[in-house]
Amino acid sequence: MYKQYLSFAIELAKDAGERILPYAGQAGKQTTKSAKDFVTEMDIEVEDFIIRRIKEQYPTHQIFSEEAGSIKGDSEFEWVIDPIDGTVNYSIGLPFYGVAIALTYHGDPIVAAISLPALGELFWASKGEGAFLDGIPIEVRNNTLSESFISLGDFAKDGNKEANIEHMKLMSNIVNEVYRVRMIGTAAVTLSYIAAGRLDTAMYLNPQHYDIAAGQLLIAEAGGTQKLVGKYMIFSTNEIADQLMNLVLVQNN
Repeated sequence: MYKQYLSFAIELAKDAGERILPYAGQAGKQTTKSAKDFVTEMDIEVEDFIIRRIKEQYPTHQIFSEEAGSIKGDSEFEWVIDPIDGTVNYSIGLPFYGVAIALTYHGDPIVAAISLPALGELFWASKGEGAFLDGIPIEVRNNTLSESFISLGDFAKDGNKEANIEHMKLMSNIVNEVYRVRMIGTAAVTLSYIAAGRLDTAMYLNPQHYDIAAGQLLIAEAGGTQKLVGKYMIFSTNEIADQLMNLVLVQNN
């Protein structure tokens, strides 16, 4: 049903990934966004490239992107873009970053493509058609909470001490209940890895739509789920998500 959109998203994510790869570790001038976050010249350049391609192919579609914000259109379709997810990693040459592109209809993701160029991997999914890594079907793994590898997202980019204290409190409640805790610094990689069975769970405090739109469809099509508890969004299997929800509720009480 969404074949034409998926083919376009895959090709666009691949092209954007190839465009940013040579400049990892040398992404150009940085502009501060908040106390502990910034945008590079390459973020803006590749975002412009993606938006231009979408406008050429689907001129009536809406677009929502991390740096450009909302671009209105006459359609209920909206492309949700994170041109470089993991900018900090990218800027210092760590390979954990990616290009995330999703197409939503009435806010519901129906197509997703995530390129991880430094890792040479391309993930994609369309609603009702499964999730894939380089054309091979992928699925979440069925672990218990005690066997699971969990990502707790990052600390507050604006340096908010209260938010960071809350994050540390959650980590202290969870660390002994799981096998290992990881903090990768990019939702594009983390959510792709959950869909592929390399990680089990991610928890994000008030995540941005452009950070998770593509990954949430990958996980759903790979047999996983997402659940909102308080301010936290949990991506995992149903069993683990339910157990983590209880830990978060205990913390909030």
